Amino acid sequence: MVSVLRRRRPCRLLLGALVLLPAGALLAQQGPVATMFADDQKRGESIALSFATAELPATAAAPLPLHIYLTGGDLERAFDNARFRPDAAIVPTNTDLEIAAELPGTQQILVERVRRQGAVLRDMQDQIAARRKQAPSTPGGEGLLSIWNDWFVVQLPRSTSGKPSGGAFPKLACLIPTEFPKGGAIDRRDLHSQDRARKGIEGCLTALDAAGAHSVVLPLMGAASSRTQGKDPVFEGQSVLRECRQLNSVAGIALGIHDFAQSRRNLTEIGIIHWDREIIEMFSLPKGTRIAQAAQNAYRTYSDQIKLALQKGLAGETTTSTDLEGGCTSILNVN
Repeated sequence: MVSVLRRRRPCRLLLGALVLLPAGALLAQQGPVATMFADDQKRGESIALSFATAELPATAAAPLPLHIYLTGGDLERAFDNARFRPDAAIVPTNTDLEIAAELPGTQQILVERVRRQGAVLRDMQDQIAARRKQAPSTPGGEGLLSIWNDWFVVQLPRSTSGKPSGGAFPKLACLIPTEFPKGGAIDRRDLHSQDRARKGIEGCLTALDAAGAHSVVLPLMGAASSRTQGKDPVFEGQSVLRECRQLNSVAGIALGIHDFAQSRRNLTEIGIIHWDREIIEMFSLPKGTRIAQAAQNAYRTYSDQIKLALQKGLAGETTTSTDLEGGCTSILNVN
């Protein structure tokens, strides 16, 4: 996918709050997220630029540093392989907590697996039904929950024994609304600002940390690129829109991690999953042609920008179009 995003300016070194490390440098502590990250690297040689690690320092309440992994992988693998399965996941939902709804599509990765265990599904539905009996967070607003401003944690299942269910899903899931049940939110850029995203991510991480989770994974959220992407690989307008939405998603997620980090107690690893098939679709074209080389150059630029958005967000700084030399103005400069 050939992009017209301009090459970013050299990024400033952000000292004290964050250290960006070479991919693979944080694998000494082999939690499930680190284990998956290492395995993804072996599988993803063609998308090697999409892997990054970062570390936020220990605090008085949390004696171990917080490791962040940006990986080119698949949320399904994180659920299906017991070695990779985290304690918790952050999963996009819709404003009415309609888990049977088609949108957002990523929600079904969790729901389909919970559905295989009838008792767990019924417990999940009971938890959601109890939330529906409460008033909407913003009366007359976007629905039961407000996009990015609200979140809802479900236990899979609720249990006093503390034993895992044995299903292909984590023990906890924090659902963040990123879409309306019938769609349309992606065209409301004000609903997907970095300030909104950071609030939802911070809220979810705080709730999961309080529940005792040590590891969390989440996909890129609020990008919805698959519904707007043209089939022509050089359809530049849609290509840039897709990239900008993903950059915005990483930036908002990183800001939420920053806001949460100082209050954490239990969490030690967070995995941000950028779907590998999407990266390949965007940038892998037949080799030996001029357009293929252009796509690889665009991929290098894009991966640099993703890492810049991650770095700035983890340091508490918003990513703007200025950071990309004027690119993504309509997406990034929304408050």
